Amino acid sequence: MFPFTELIFSPIGVGLLVLMLLLEWLTLVQIKWQPLFRALGDAAIASTVSAIVTLLLGQLLLALVNPLAVIVAAFALAVAVEGFVFMLIRKRKAAASYMAALVANTVSFIFFLIFYLSFLVM
Repeated sequence: MFPFTELIFSPIGVGLLVLMLLLEWLTLVQIKWQPLFRALGDAAIASTVSAIVTLLLGQLLLALVNPLAVIVAAFALAVAVEGFVFMLIRKRKAAASYMAALVANTVSFIFFLIFYLSFLVM
């Protein structure tokens, strides 16, 4: 099994999380969620809240044993949490908020999945 906890708390893991945040930010700018720096603030707040919730539920997620199931569950949790945070921050409708969260997290999790699968090839 892939050591998720060792990855997240390593310098590579922190760099990976920062890259995922930047990808979400650029995605939010591209879908015209907010202007450049407002989208960065929204992405940072939503990702921070999502990371805290994921860390709190981390043992429950890691109990899924299959690493790809853990990634899918983390993706679903991130979309749910970030969509709710976007809805609270910008007072937009749920559909728009969750669609923005879905698109942004799809881009960042595809990047994470490629990173994860590159370790399986090694």
